[in-house]
Amino acid sequence: MKKTLQGMLFGLTLTSFTVPATLYAQTGNELIDTRFPELSRYLNASEVLQAAVFDEIVASNNSNDSMIGKVLLRESLLELSEAEDSHYHTASDHLAMLGPFRVFESRATPGLQAMIRREYSAEETASVLEANGSIPPIAVAVLKRGRDFGNKLLEIYLDDTLYDKHSAVGAALEEYLSNDALSVPDSPKSSDLLSEHDYAYAFRVGFPQLSGLTWASQWLQLATLEIAMNSENERELEASINNVTALYEEKIAPAHGGLMSLPTDIPTMPVIAPNLYGFHPGAAYVLDNIAALKVVIGDILVHPDVMDRTASIENMVQRFTIKDDELDDETDYLLFVLRGGIFNQGGPALGGMDESERNRSRAASNLQHISNYPMR
Repeated sequence: MKKTLQGMLFGLTLTSFTVPATLYAQTGNELIDTRFPELSRYLNASEVLQAAVFDEIVASNNSNDSMIGKVLLRESLLELSEAEDSHYHTASDHLAMLGPFRVFESRATPGLQAMIRREYSAEETASVLEANGSIPPIAVAVLKRGRDFGNKLLEIYLDDTLYDKHSAVGAALEEYLSNDALSVPDSPKSSDLLSEHDYAYAFRVGFPQLSGLTWASQWLQLATLEIAMNSENERELEASINNVTALYEEKIAPAHGGLMSLPTDIPTMPVIAPNLYGFHPGAAYVLDNIAALKVVIGDILVHPDVMDRTASIENMVQRFTIKDDELDDETDYLLFVLRGGIFNQGGPALGGMDESERNRSRAASNLQHISNYPMR
């Protein structure tokens, strides 16, 4: 698996990747696999995509052709750090889809898009992060446990025979937290872990298309959870799943040669799955913490000045798994994740969005000003 995956990414020849003989999408979750095979395929491919993106970053860093990109990245990060209004969840010029490593991205992106549409077995997905060798074992274990927890939540809400879903989520969360070393807390980790660490923004600024592809998969997971929780009957659930799958496909590979509409910000529970966040905040914090950890790992892999990437990743994993330190309260967390708006995080689970809701005029939003004072 390691050789085929690395060969695929370094040479970008996807034909060398061995497709499983059984053409069944396998998340390991029978309910998802059986009822929604296309969705299952995309959710399963997201884990392979994450590993592929990590490998592509490592390949570009090791390339002799990346020197100009590294210089441009350092300049962009310096400019960003000096901006007075800099904030992780804020739209800015550095979100342009042409990043400093644009040559690498333009070569890699079509292959990654094709890879997302392939079929992978549960065994391949379970071992793909470990097999590619880009991140240390402790990080692999923490990310895998987080993925399994997300799948468990979806299984709970798709199980028609399970009446008390609230208690089931509580039990799943308790089981997840039972392994202290491999779990992130059910409280929001400090935003500084994401936006103030030594290599912050490197993934987002260095590889806007690759980060956008991983965030599109994150959006799909959260949107699916929100739909599964709120659908009142089978017909509504099926229609909503078909709709969210179509929205995801439009993000990663739009029809008729259009431009990709990838998220430019990390999708978060309060934005994409507000109802699930309201009912199960602890579970929501776990998934958001895992998503932030993936970005931090990406930052460390991308930044050209990291002396020991393995040690740096292990240190950040340890900080993310500590349960009683570097935490935000709910209000600070909400202010942080809501600042970028809905559009940048991929848009709502249903309906989609064609343009950002940020900085829109009252006229464009069909709002009228209502004075607090009576007319005279």
